[in-house]
Amino acid sequence: MMRILRIVPVVAAIALFTAAPALAQDHVFKVFVTADWISPLGEEDVSFGSIQDSVQASDEVGYEAGFEWRLNKIVGLEGSYMVADMDIEFGDDSIGSLDQTAVTAALNFHIIPNKVFDLWVAPVASWVDWSDFTLDSSLGGGTIEVDSDVVFGAAVGFDIGIGKTFAITAGLRWLSMDVEGDNFEPLPVDPLIARAGIAFRFGTR
Repeated sequence: MMRILRIVPVVAAIALFTAAPALAQDHVFKVFVTADWISPLGEEDVSFGSIQDSVQASDEVGYEAGFEWRLNKIVGLEGSYMVADMDIEFGDDSIGSLDQTAVTAALNFHIIPNKVFDLWVAPVASWVDWSDFTLDSSLGGGTIEVDSDVVFGAAVGFDIGIGKTFAITAGLRWLSMDVEGDNFEPLPVDPLIARAGIAFRFGTR
């Protein structure tokens, strides 16, 4: 948490001192849909009898939809909703799966608010709602309840404008995230989420 709080003033300072006024964005509202590649960076070493290996979440594809409301040419408020499935692996073997939905809020600082190329950085917060963890049938099946959580991170992204309204959008987001429940130790996930899709921008100032 403290690491994220230290990032916020740095991000804000960069945005305020490097924002380019030329060809600045004049839209007020943006909606977007993306495909997301979710790559967990965290893992935990676990022993089963004489066998020791890492437990970690698998790489997966999710889908996201959201919007951004520009307070001015530099600062925007973004909200999005993402869905994804995730397998949990012990070494190379899947031991179960769970689904996640995430509602994310970001405070975007547009470093280069250009009509053609719009670059931003942001601190982010996500409310992550996990389904029950479903054990693989080879382990006897059954489910384990997983706690929902609010997690924090940082993001960077950009739009490439094609005409006045349409844009290609992409970004990279990191979250400090664990899978936690009453019946097991927290499993670090810490996903790096790369997204790419299309956006539609509306309104003028």
